[in-house]
Amino acid sequence: MQYAVAAAFAVMVGCYLAFQKIKTLPGHSKAQSIAVKCAATAMAVVVALLGCIRNPQPAYWIILAGLVVCTIADGVLCVQFMIGGALFGLGHILYIIGFCVMHRPTWASLILFAALMGLATAFFSRYRKRIGRRLPLVLGYATLLCLMVSMALPQKPLFFAGALLFAASDAMLAYLTVDRNHMWLDYISLGAYYLGQFMFALAIFVG
Repeated sequence: MQYAVAAAFAVMVGCYLAFQKIKTLPGHSKAQSIAVKCAATAMAVVVALLGCIRNPQPAYWIILAGLVVCTIADGVLCVQFMIGGALFGLGHILYIIGFCVMHRPTWASLILFAALMGLATAFFSRYRKRIGRRLPLVLGYATLLCLMVSMALPQKPLFFAGALLFAASDAMLAYLTVDRNHMWLDYISLGAYYLGQFMFALAIFVG
């Protein structure tokens, strides 16, 4: 099965590179770009499914469900941004539940959550005029993201590393919404997102 995991990771990288290439082509097919984008996340789903079969723990199945939801969200986000964002929020909730089933949060989780929320609040306060009426929704999503990272802290290192990468990816996207002068961050952001999801799947696979 190790070869299957390596193959899935190679396909994920290939799909990521293909998506970045396709979206730069003039007149490219949106359906094609969405398919390639979702296929990359789907590789994490495949690895997580293999892990759930090997280690059928309830928490792992919940996290697998979160990966499936995020895969769907990848596609929906390209068509209906708000619905896609809501699906990602649901994915975070499933991750949070899965983490809590494995290990209860600790005081360190609470401290980390407070620190992350402080950073998020400071950032959104600085750019609140540019964000406008979306600020409550953005803060709500940021709260779920910070909570997910905090709940990942007591878990296995791979889960926590994946959560950090997911948060870093969304942080870069948030920055790009208020400053379009650093579009190269989009490449790093998507790469961090895929790697974070794959780390969740790998954590399940290794058991």
